[in-house]
Amino acid sequence: MRRIGVTMKLFAFTAFFFLLFYAIILVGQLNLFETFYQHQKTATLEKKLKTFSDTYEKKRWDDRRISREMALFINQNKAQLAILGPEGNVKYDNLFRIVIKDDKGNPVRISLSFLLNSNLRKLLDANLQRGDKIEVEGYFEDESTKDLFYPVMIHREDGPKDIGHLDTVTTEPLHKISGVITDVVLPSTNQWNSRQGILFLALEEWFPLTEERKSMLDNGKMIEEEWTDTISGTRSVVFIQPLMRDGKVSELIMVLASLQQISEAYDALRLFYLYIGIGGIILILLLSSVYTKIISKPLLSLNQVALRMAQLDFSVKSPIRNNDEIGSLSRSLNSLSEKLDDTLKELYDANEQLREDMEQKQRMEQLQKEFISNVSHELKTPLSIVRGYVEGIRDGIGESKRERYLEVILGETDKMEALIKDMLELAKLESKTIKLKKSWFLLSDQVEDIVDKLSHHLGEKELKVVTIIIGEHEVHADQVKTEQMLVNLLMNAIRHATAGSEITVRIENEGECIRMAIDNEGEGIPEDQLETIWERFYRVEKSRNRKTGGTGLGLAIVKQILDLHESRYGAANTERGVSFYFYL
Repeated sequence: MRRIGVTMKLFAFTAFFFLLFYAIILVGQLNLFETFYQHQKTATLEKKLKTFSDTYEKKRWDDRRISREMALFINQNKAQLAILGPEGNVKYDNLFRIVIKDDKGNPVRISLSFLLNSNLRKLLDANLQRGDKIEVEGYFEDESTKDLFYPVMIHREDGPKDIGHLDTVTTEPLHKISGVITDVVLPSTNQWNSRQGILFLALEEWFPLTEERKSMLDNGKMIEEEWTDTISGTRSVVFIQPLMRDGKVSELIMVLASLQQISEAYDALRLFYLYIGIGGIILILLLSSVYTKIISKPLLSLNQVALRMAQLDFSVKSPIRNNDEIGSLSRSLNSLSEKLDDTLKELYDANEQLREDMEQKQRMEQLQKEFISNVSHELKTPLSIVRGYVEGIRDGIGESKRERYLEVILGETDKMEALIKDMLELAKLESKTIKLKKSWFLLSDQVEDIVDKLSHHLGEKELKVVTIIIGEHEVHADQVKTEQMLVNLLMNAIRHATAGSEITVRIENEGECIRMAIDNEGEGIPEDQLETIWERFYRVEKSRNRKTGGTGLGLAIVKQILDLHESRYGAANTERGVSFYFYL
């Protein structure tokens, strides 16, 4: 079976998708838009009305809160709302009202629903305030309760007599009431919605309710019906939500929302989608112009990936995931790149490990050679001395000096033992296998203990140790290795100090580090040898004279310990002798 080329597939898919999409949108808009939009609006309004009614029933708001919540509902949902009694008598019609206390002291709410529709400007210009006395002519919503009054004329005693009147004639019996304003809520000119009057036309037409509607409300069901105003022909949807108390309808919440805008928008959309076909033709031309880019872009991307792979850079990956020839090539390149990258990494890791092993082996072989060479050199002299004295004792030479010979032999063996211990310790340090056991401690405390241990050596040369501490804090280091390092440095200072002089130990705070310096009085070190004193078996005396004592490994051990601590260290000549210093 012949595979369809990517160019043909791309062209066919794009053309088919565009035509199908255009047809679905066009048919859907022309045939389903009005129904969908109306359903969406009514469903949303139904949910919000249910939420409002549940909250109203639970919260038991006062008049002011009811007015505010009704205003929010009206503004947010672009609908009109009224709270009614079971028989359709209006309890709360809108948020704009005047409340007066009549001559008998009873509060009366004066609804402005119809009056605002006909004569808003004159009423607003009157600027009614609390405490103003007015006379109102009109009729009561319910003659039995007389708490809601619909005016047809409003007079003000201390101002213009006619500040509001209803243009139409009503057949209701008129009454006159007067009193002092206790509360007034009037809209601004841009707040009032003239559709409020349509709500009351709906009230007059719907109430009293039919038996079918009344039965639905008694069962706690919401009424939702489309209604057309017979006067203006305006289409609206009416919701009536019952509030149940003790199994009976206690109140009704009626909402009226216009559907007229939906019809007008639908008529405009019909004409609009006739012209959208022109945009479809332009879109096809634009798609044709980008076909070449769509085809060439993945090929260029694959070429860049291949060039990077040729340079052994396998970090870049092709992003193409099409199910065609280009997609298959992209996946193959990515798979090849990953395998080559993994293989090269394994080879590199193996090579690095091999190199490290070889370097370690060479280092160990070199250490072994140096160890053997140093041991043979350092043990040659004491062994020769021991051999000579032992032969003298065997041959009976100097019987009177036998004790002296034995002391010399014992002293040389002690030196050889110390040498071997130092060499073994240095070998361990140089092998880098030792793990430091760090803790927090004060160097001054450690110096004090070491000076006490070395008191015998200090007494032999009548030396005195002076410790100077400036802002010391604890250091984080291996306490055992640090003690070994300090012993070697102090012993080195004792060996080369002038008899009867002072050795100064200075401990100073330098930021996060502690600097420690050990100074003695004596001969200096040649400047060209200050960097080599840390080598094994180094002695200033070129003849490697052993009279000064020591194994020649003390400073080499110090160097290894300080390197393990990643410390800075050094030595410098002073006016009176030599100073060794380090940082921890």
